[in-house]
Amino acid sequence: MPGDAPHPGLSSPPAAEIDRASALCLRPPPGRFAGLFGAGAHRLALRALALPLLSGEPAVIVDGGNRFDPYEIVRAERALGGSGREALSHLLVSRAFTCHQMEALLSRRLDPALARSGARLAVVLGLPETFADADVPFAEACRVFRGCLAALRRSARGGTRVVLAGGEIPADGGRAGFLRHLVRAADPCLLLRREEDRAGTLLQRKTQAQEMSPMGDVPRKGVR
Repeated sequence: MPGDAPHPGLSSPPAAEIDRASALCLRPPPGRFAGLFGAGAHRLALRALALPLLSGEPAVIVDGGNRFDPYEIVRAERALGGSGREALSHLLVSRAFTCHQMEALLSRRLDPALARSGARLAVVLGLPETFADADVPFAEACRVFRGCLAALRRSARGGTRVVLAGGEIPADGGRAGFLRHLVRAADPCLLLRREEDRAGTLLQRKTQAQEMSPMGDVPRKGVR
């Protein structure tokens, strides 16, 4: 919430890291959406968001699976010289806990929220994670996923800078294809991985092989 103080004992990220993350993550080409996926992607996206928020630019966050942590923004703002209270005052947050709730937010509520707040920047946290529920039939999940993609593309074509942040791509599993498709569809797309031998996160752009999809734009029934 606006005005909250960060957890004691948590250090602020370096300002240079925030500048770099903001430049890499928050500037997709017109009509496209950017992607940030892997270990720590949600945290890095929130840190990057502090820079435009601190400059007074409003933004909307669609939070899937309770990934939003306001303290990341507060700490990043303080690293940039702010008070820790300004950035959150320019932010509107909506939450979804299921894939159906996510589709409803993206399809019916995101554009009105952008218009109401005057924001031209939307950050979607945890979109692929909301499709992990095995109780949702796979064919139904594919239909809902297509609706989410269509809504994101519509917002991007309307002039909104859309940024997705999701977790690591599972090595296997029936629902991993949703995240892989987002990696292929996002432009630019940054993949994060933790180094094994020392602390830190490596940023790399997706490769040409990762851009190629043998299944088209979205998962198909029976293909996982």
